[in-house]
Amino acid sequence: MITVNNLSFSYPQKELYKNISFTLEDGQHCAFIGTSGSGKSTLLNLLMDPERYTYEGALHMESHIRIGHVSQFSQLEKTQDNTVFEYVAEEYLASQRQIEAICAEMETASELEALMEQYQQAMDAFDALGGDEFESHLNEKLNLGNLMKHRDLQVASLSGGEFKLVQVMREMMLRPDLLIMDEPDAFLDFDNLHALKNLMNAHKGALLVITHNRYLLNHCFNKILHLENMDVQEFEGSFICLLYTSR
Repeated sequence: MITVNNLSFSYPQKELYKNISFTLEDGQHCAFIGTSGSGKSTLLNLLMDPERYTYEGALHMESHIRIGHVSQFSQLEKTQDNTVFEYVAEEYLASQRQIEAICAEMETASELEALMEQYQQAMDAFDALGGDEFESHLNEKLNLGNLMKHRDLQVASLSGGEFKLVQVMREMMLRPDLLIMDEPDAFLDFDNLHALKNLMNAHKGALLVITHNRYLLNHCFNKILHLENMDVQEFEGSFICLLYTSR
């Protein structure tokens, strides 16, 4: 999915990476660890938008890869009046409305060729989001996150930890090939942390997650990237196996 070869990057005041290389394959759940200030978040930003950066080396991604992102700093807006379901399903509901509008226009249109093309494109987008199974998949995630009871409540009524889980669900439901998350466990109590673990383990796509949380590290990943001293080390397997082999 992603191959990085001999990548070097620096700011004017600091060199972050020097000839680092690693790979990330389809479906891998990868933890990204390293000390504060080593450049983990910057590397995630570079992977998401490489054209913004000037770097040396090679960064190859499979064509048409879809990347989702959950930021460390996203905030709950207390003025938001949509429900949890409407927030998570926003793109799905918009796709449904688009299909309904095209069908309504077809009923009175004299020329259907262009409308049929629009209809097919809208259906393709609908299917890419999970189609008719979207709502059942969303309910599964709400159950995993212990938030089914909040399904029809306003997003503004959620706690900060509950909103973080809802953000994770929202990105997962968009079915990205790779979901990048920057410390999604920050400020979560244990119940919400356990729910996050369940969501991550049930996710079928690839994950690349910055975290220092031992509970997630021990239960959620099958690959570790360790960034230290401008270099990246790759470890296949769980964090527990890494600790055992490093002794």
